[in-house]
Parts: sequence; structure tokens; C-alpha cells
Amino acid sequence: MTRNNLKMSAASVAILFALSMPSFADDASQAYMKSMEKMDADMKKGMDPDATKAWAKMMVAHHEGAIEMSRTVLSETKDPTIREMAEKAIKDQTKEQSMLRDWIGKHGG
Repeated sequence: MTRNNLKMSAASVAILFALSMPSFADDASQAYMKSMEKMDADMKKGMDPDATKAWAKMMVAHHEGAIEMSRTVLSETKDPTIREMAEKAIKDQTKEQSMLRDWIGKHGG
């Protein structure tokens, strides 16, 4: 077997092994895609002729996407650093969403 054939065979085995393993990441990937698609659609709904209002509206949707993705990673990871960051993101972004919604309500959003 030539060196290139050996490399290709090893790479093929690695790919087949990865594809054959059941992966909880598939569920997470689908959840992330769903979150991003919803976030993108909701951000587009936030478009406004006023740049300040548009920013505030789109940031509410952006934060919601981050919150959903944080919930997904919390359901999948055991990594303490990532868990801490995801929990903080949920707390901080929920608070900021509330602030943004209050601002939008006061400024005729």
C-alpha cells in the first residue's frame, strides 16, 4: 500500500467511524439550527426605518436566540466553564431583553 493510499484509508475509516456513532450532537445541531433560523426571522421582523428602534427590536430577537442556544448547551454539556457561561448568558440576556422591551414600549416601538 502506498503512503497516499494508507492516508486515504485511515481518513476513510475515521469518517466512517464518526458517521456510524450515534451522536447526541445531532440533536443539539438541530436545536441550534432551529434557534438560528427563528432568530434570523425574528430579527428581520424588527427592521424599522428608525435605526435606534430597529437595533433595539433586533437585539431582543438576537438575545432570545442566545438564550435558546444556551439552554441547548446546558442540556448537553457537563463542562463546568461552558455551563457557567451559558447560565450567565441566560441571566444577563433575559435582563437585557426586559430593558430593551421597556425602552421599545416607551419609544413607540
